[in-house]
Amino acid sequence: MLNLLSENKKNVVKRYSGIAVKLFLFFIFYLLPFTFLYGVDVYLKLTAHGQRIKIGLANFTSFPADIQNIELARKIQNVTKKDLLFTRYFDIIDLNYVLAEKNPDLKIWQNQNIDVILVGKLKIKEKNCMLTAKLYEVESGEIIFEKDFKGTIENYREIAHEINDEIVLRFTGQRGIAHSKIVFVNDSTGSKEIYVVDYDGFNIKKLTNYNSISIFPKWSPDGSRILFTSFVYGNPDLFVMNADGSGKRAVSTLQGLNTTPAWSPDGNSVILTISKGGSPNLYEIDLNGKYLKRLTFGNSIDTSPYFSPNGKNFVFVSDRPGYPQLYIMDVDGTNIKRIYTDGYSDSPCWSPQGDKIVFTMRQPGFSMFDIYLYEISGGKISQLTFDSGSNESPSFSPDGRFIVFCSTRNKKKEIFVMFVDGSLQYRLFEMKGHSFMPHWSP
Repeated sequence: MLNLLSENKKNVVKRYSGIAVKLFLFFIFYLLPFTFLYGVDVYLKLTAHGQRIKIGLANFTSFPADIQNIELARKIQNVTKKDLLFTRYFDIIDLNYVLAEKNPDLKIWQNQNIDVILVGKLKIKEKNCMLTAKLYEVESGEIIFEKDFKGTIENYREIAHEINDEIVLRFTGQRGIAHSKIVFVNDSTGSKEIYVVDYDGFNIKKLTNYNSISIFPKWSPDGSRILFTSFVYGNPDLFVMNADGSGKRAVSTLQGLNTTPAWSPDGNSVILTISKGGSPNLYEIDLNGKYLKRLTFGNSIDTSPYFSPNGKNFVFVSDRPGYPQLYIMDVDGTNIKRIYTDGYSDSPCWSPQGDKIVFTMRQPGFSMFDIYLYEISGGKISQLTFDSGSNESPSFSPDGRFIVFCSTRNKKKEIFVMFVDGSLQYRLFEMKGHSFMPHWSP
């Protein structure tokens, strides 16, 4: 912002011993439904040795079994495979085999290094479809889960995403992120408009059509709404809209800046930068535009706030030391602390687990920004991008394991994703114009 301004109880106990494991199992037995425990069992067994879970992917079938339906089942199977591989929890083995619907014989797979087998049956009625997915543990032959996933033929990818998220939930206790979306800004139409895309780069949709400048989109904590700033009326006003782009309305229209919004974790209030004709400072308002409190004072530029997951404090950017730096402050405006960095720091984002802050920084003497990771405990700062254009606007995935960001490494601003340690950097999608300011949904 400153550079714009100036997711058989017996079997588990039998396989694991030790006080720590028993305590852990005692904990999960009271928090998770019994059907989760087969998945937890497999997960504990393999991850204890640093292994990924090996999923055998049986052929998805369809009813009626005509060519079009079989092809749709194959498409859902392929998207599910890609989703599962993306998680980095699983290895996928294509079985090229149709598993029997009732009491399948899994013994033939026990010596083939496969832990679980996933099978799906698709039923289609008019424009709607339902896929019944089953996940078997190979060793015991037990069903880890069986569930129906409903959707439309047009949105078949969503069915695959939900299957992935359910499998991740069963094994890790945390829902997967394949359902999530990323909001961003693009200027291919000649104006800066807000768009949304699925987490895997598919289904790009335009949310605003103001023929103006619309920037700084931010998802609400429940993923149902998006805050953004637009110049549609000539002033940088704060707006809110539903996740599908409907229901747009102004929230803050004070003369001057109404920018860089940050949702409170409960979704009831917003911290943003307001200038009111003077120095940009941070204020808290509700979603009706009622001003609750002023949080910063003085002649410095205070901007880009982002709440901690527990809502007790937030991180923001200020140039009060003479150049932009990161600060953490309690939500009542007290107990301010500086995060010391070497250069021009901007665009902080707090991880969903609360243990990290990702931000962008330009080192002295350099013109390009890079992405850095700050660990709350210990204060360690790690650089995640190197020698690859300018890298800005980082945002965590819902599980905190991935980061979306904007990069100019291909000579224009594009949306990239990487693992939280900086590995596996790739472009999310191709699109005309410049794409920037991404924010990952819950």
